[in-house]
Amino acid sequence: MRLSLRADTVLEWLALRARLVPAPAAEAWGGMALAGVLIAAVKVGLTDRLAAGPATVDELCSELGLDRVPTELLLACLRSGGYVAYRRGRYALRRAARRWLDPASPVSVSRFVAANGDYWTWWADLPEVLQGAPPAQQHTTAVTDDYWRRYLYGQRDLARLNADEVARKVRVHQPRTMLDLGGGHGWYAARLCRRHPGLSAVVLDLPGSAAVGRDLIAAAGMSDRVHHRDGDALTADLGTGYDLVCCFNLVHRLTEPDVVTLLQRARAALAPGGTLAVLDAFVPTGQRSTPADVLGMFVYLSSGARLHPVQRLHSWLEQAGFRTPPRCSPVRRMPGLALYQTTPE
Repeated sequence: MRLSLRADTVLEWLALRARLVPAPAAEAWGGMALAGVLIAAVKVGLTDRLAAGPATVDELCSELGLDRVPTELLLACLRSGGYVAYRRGRYALRRAARRWLDPASPVSVSRFVAANGDYWTWWADLPEVLQGAPPAQQHTTAVTDDYWRRYLYGQRDLARLNADEVARKVRVHQPRTMLDLGGGHGWYAARLCRRHPGLSAVVLDLPGSAAVGRDLIAAAGMSDRVHHRDGDALTADLGTGYDLVCCFNLVHRLTEPDVVTLLQRARAALAPGGTLAVLDAFVPTGQRSTPADVLGMFVYLSSGARLHPVQRLHSWLEQAGFRTPPRCSPVRRMPGLALYQTTPE
């Protein structure tokens, strides 16, 4: 997968091929503009309203409390981008956009789009970070800050896309208990419990994250089988005897010494014959990857952490006492994301 300019006409294609278009200017300006339009459309409720049915500009402004001129301009941008259609004075979400932006869609990512509004300042501060300023510390946000709700609901949106696939790929026989380290929204734990009727889960995460996760799991009707605990995966008492321990999208948030510590603690929490499952993105061996490169920059900006080379995982697992080489299963709907599984034996 690669981010790039796209020509809409033959003349534009020829101009791009001839290098007549100032690509850096177009990418800097257009990328920021497209992100701003999408985030704003979701945050003000415009896409939600159009998902409910077509509407005129006047109806949208009246119902959502919007100003007419910028709303018309926003709709024009959404129309040019292929997100909305215009017919007989009314706007409607196009079919492809409805799939991803209708809040009623089981694969809606509208909350994730809205949550990206929190990331503007991180990218804007990149020049200062390059000159030595400390990056943001995403996970030190106050427990009561509404950021946690925006962040966790957005991450849950993404998890819904691949949680069933991941649950199918986790190889564990008749599990009874599982521990999800840094599991936040709890969606992976919930889908694993759905797949294995006798399974119950403990999701351990920071207080701000766990509080929102409890609400999400309660809304899904899974509170009797998925239980959130406040705590840091590196210091909290994890307990023992789990048939399955999951570290999903956590390794890339940690330094190398902390990863080894985490894996050692995960091993100690496993029952004999138990399974460790690590779901994460790593720097691929021997090739460049646009998603990995951009995610690596984002991870550093948000927490000062790094994406790790995939070969390091093997040595860390061995240091932590996992002698069986991990089995790798790519996640189809998330380029760069993969599931690694191993046991202590």
